[in-house]
Amino acid sequence: MEKSIFKPFLTLVVLMVLTSLALAFTVDVMLNDAPGVVMKLPETLNGWVGNELRFCHNEACYSKTAGQGQYYIRDLELPDICPDCGENLYTMSWAEYGVLPKDTEFVKSAYTNEAGGRIFSSIVLSGQERNSIHRPQRCLKGQGNAIMNEHIIEVSMVGRKALDVSVIETERIYNTEEGQQTYYGYYAYWFVGQDRETASHYARMFWLGWDRIVRSISHRWAYIAVSGKREAEGHEYEKEIADFVGTLYPLILVNNSKLRGTSAP
Repeated sequence: MEKSIFKPFLTLVVLMVLTSLALAFTVDVMLNDAPGVVMKLPETLNGWVGNELRFCHNEACYSKTAGQGQYYIRDLELPDICPDCGENLYTMSWAEYGVLPKDTEFVKSAYTNEAGGRIFSSIVLSGQERNSIHRPQRCLKGQGNAIMNEHIIEVSMVGRKALDVSVIETERIYNTEEGQQTYYGYYAYWFVGQDRETASHYARMFWLGWDRIVRSISHRWAYIAVSGKREAEGHEYEKEIADFVGTLYPLILVNNSKLRGTSAP
């Protein structure tokens, strides 16, 4: 079931009030270091086979036209050593490593199936600083994507309520030997705290402030994303998202029973 994007204005107003209160009063905040998800993507997933990504930060490897210093674990003899330069490999790219707090954790995999399908999935786990996670629209636009549409879908889950997932439809033009080619893509994401989940970046920011002030707890939020290719028209790709996420999420979620509200009051 598709929903309209949550309008952030009321959330921002409430968040500003909470921020003012936080500045006005001293609050002893306990850091809850336990993530709400497992920081490991499954190797196989209902017909999909995953291949975890690693990145070399050596400039010579990173500047290669193909791959940008990117390697797949199944293709390596040693999963943490670059086969070209012998240096250590990382779970995030050189660009990500340079701008994100050093306690940010990453895991990324590319999944393929026998039909030739391809899905990328990733989990970003924040550290103590809030800027470990930001709105995905920033990165998508920075990578040259045009954002065509945004909406929310519900993914059915066994034994619990449906999961809200934000979906962004993108377009990107590539120059090839045959001329310009347009890639039509989708990017689906949601956020998980130690005992919260939401499809809205603004709601996540609200709950981050609420938990710090009202509950005196600071969570390590996880940002889960799934991306792939879609047709220029239609919404058939939403079934691919629902099937993939519906199988993936229960395998990485730490505790279903502790989840709290998913939207801001």
